[in-house]
Amino acid sequence: MIAINHTLAGAAIGSLTDNIPFVVVASIASHFVLDFLPHIDQGADKDGRERFRPLIKYSLAAFDVFVSFVIVILLIYFKSSLNGWNVFIGAFSALLIDLVFNVPFWEDKVASVWPLNKIYNFHNKLHDPFKKYEWWGVPIQIALVIMCLWIILR
Repeated sequence: MIAINHTLAGAAIGSLTDNIPFVVVASIASHFVLDFLPHIDQGADKDGRERFRPLIKYSLAAFDVFVSFVIVILLIYFKSSLNGWNVFIGAFSALLIDLVFNVPFWEDKVASVWPLNKIYNFHNKLHDPFKKYEWWGVPIQIALVIMCLWIILR
């Protein structure tokens, strides 16, 4: 799933409560739930082939993360009633799994260290059950963005 969905889900969770430990745990859990849903991203297609060359793939992912956090910061700035720290912590926590397990500089090292390798394998397998329906994920991802923005801006 693209970073915008994860960060907005975490931001929405952060906007609902002042309980920081709950925000962190729920946001991390939301990452796994969202990755289980059919979705498209910069990674491999339904047949396991990489969609893009590595430089393009990681550039798109970095841009996605950048735009995600710009959106979250703008939401915090323009909606002063939000608890900005909770929203930001939720957004960051929701993206933490991808930041730990999908950054090329340390991905191989993390994938080989116990217990992180167990989480890495679990995270990768979550994408598989509905991979053949990945394009159904487009409306799911759009609906998720709308729902999260509604929760944050209500």
